[in-house]
Amino acid sequence: MHISRIINLTKKRIRDIITNPRLGFIVGVALLKGCFYIVKYNLFYKNVKIKFPLRAYAQVKIIGSGSVFIDKGCSVYINVFQGLTIVTLSDDAKVFIGKGCALGGVTIRCHHKVVIGDRTMTAYSLVQDTFFLNSDKVKSYNINKVLTKESIAVGENVWLGGQSIILGGCTVGKDSVLSLGSLCYHNKISDYCFANYSPVRRALPIDKLLKLKG
Repeated sequence: MHISRIINLTKKRIRDIITNPRLGFIVGVALLKGCFYIVKYNLFYKNVKIKFPLRAYAQVKIIGSGSVFIDKGCSVYINVFQGLTIVTLSDDAKVFIGKGCALGGVTIRCHHKVVIGDRTMTAYSLVQDTFFLNSDKVKSYNINKVLTKESIAVGENVWLGGQSIILGGCTVGKDSVLSLGSLCYHNKISDYCFANYSPVRRALPIDKLLKLKG
């Protein structure tokens, strides 16, 4: 982000707070809560690193022994399922959340690796890189075919719609959208595409959809 853009955004936020003191109070409380989570996890959990600032309008819960990194400028919002929940299922699990993400009601369950790109926005959604959480208790003839733990990579500026689910082996390109109720499993979604249906079989380029609208 260019310095001029940062300055303009800062000026706009200051104007908004001056004209709406209640907004300033809400943002201030969210920053204080964010500082609490930063201090809590950075000091007492060696496997978790959260960078300042974090705006926590809802609860942040991080469970497990795997490593978790949340970059600066993220916000956690209230949704149907409140806040942000991250569960690491192994010591080797790695979760990375990029800069400026807006996280509302998202749950991340990671056994191997989950990467969320900068400025991604989520509604109440699930990101999970392993099909079963307690695989040792699952009995099935073809169980080994679905137990593979595969990484998930979500690009920058992605919008995960409400009730969307991303499972192992998925790559979502930057500037893409997953619609309400979409289920991705072993999908490779290109940049600037719209993914729909459960399960997602084909993602459509957004520029082509815009031309159809015209």
